[in-house]
Amino acid sequence: AEHHGAMLLGGGRLLATASSSSLWWVGVLLDAVATLAGTAGKQLLRHASVTKKMRYYPMGLVCTAVIDPAFDISAYSFAAQSIIAPCAGMVVVWNVLLAPFTLDERLTFSRKVGAFLICAGTICVGLFGNHEEVDRTVDEYIELFARPAACIYYALFFVWSVGCLYFYVAGSGVISGFVVGAYGGSLAGNMFTTKAVVEMFECIATSKEGEPSGCESNPFYTIYPYLFIFISLALACISLYLLAVGLTKFEALYMITVFEGFMIISGAISGNVVMGEAQGQPGYVLLLYGVSIGVIIGGLVILCKGEQRPLLSDDEAHMLPARQGAHLRGRPAKEAASATAAGAEAGEAVEMGACDDVAVKTPDR
Repeated sequence: AEHHGAMLLGGGRLLATASSSSLWWVGVLLDAVATLAGTAGKQLLRHASVTKKMRYYPMGLVCTAVIDPAFDISAYSFAAQSIIAPCAGMVVVWNVLLAPFTLDERLTFSRKVGAFLICAGTICVGLFGNHEEVDRTVDEYIELFARPAACIYYALFFVWSVGCLYFYVAGSGVISGFVVGAYGGSLAGNMFTTKAVVEMFECIATSKEGEPSGCESNPFYTIYPYLFIFISLALACISLYLLAVGLTKFEALYMITVFEGFMIISGAISGNVVMGEAQGQPGYVLLLYGVSIGVIIGGLVILCKGEQRPLLSDDEAHMLPARQGAHLRGRPAKEAASATAAGAEAGEAVEMGACDDVAVKTPDR
């Protein structure tokens, strides 16, 4: 059952026509398929970076840049951004479930707990998220994106961007690698322009003459939808590039977890602040929604902490043999040679992204 109403801004001015639909779960299912394709793509990219077999890169990019976005965009036509964005955590769940078969990794206790929390949090986000579908004109979208709350979000995101750039340049290899994943994920979460374009397409496709609609004229006769499309594509391409860079430095589970975690955070915040999806929601519903986001983030943290060995950058991995050699000065030649060889093997293992429990297995040559 659907009901129609109006969203109001200060002064009682009409902003848009809203309808409540029970099909939000279709959007969640579509995004689950999107995240499955994204998981396959990310694993292919990681496998290509480790094995140096370049033929896996196009396959990974098709899954990540074509199939994943196609289902993801479709999901936005059924559910609000604040619901779809947190569903990105399912990428980590698929990665955990598929890794024992595709990458020969162990399904540890921490991964089971983390995957369960992410699944539970995703379901709760769907239940407690905004279920309103809003029809807006182009002018109303411009007003929506220019509200003071939205401008504050843009300013804070700019500060975040500058901070990430600083730590990427001045930080250690581990910190700069973390920043690459975090910033890439935060860019990917800003999907409000994508949501706007999807709603415009849907409005044109479903509008009937004589019926009230927020899409009284074709929005694609203006420049703004094309500007929104450009922004969405730019953010998607940059975030995908940053993820690919991060996967060459860090192990897949760690980097994907960082990427998706910050994507969930930025997607939830931008959806509720920029798109105004928190407006009109009861306080207890917003609280439960926030708790659901916290459950997802908690699951991601458990997954990260469950990894036993610290992650090192390539530079640090290359320095292991040198550090070992400096430490062994003055020791017997045979003992020093043996220890140095062990250090070199350890450096090579770290460079290839190997961990005790989370190792990407390459085929025997």
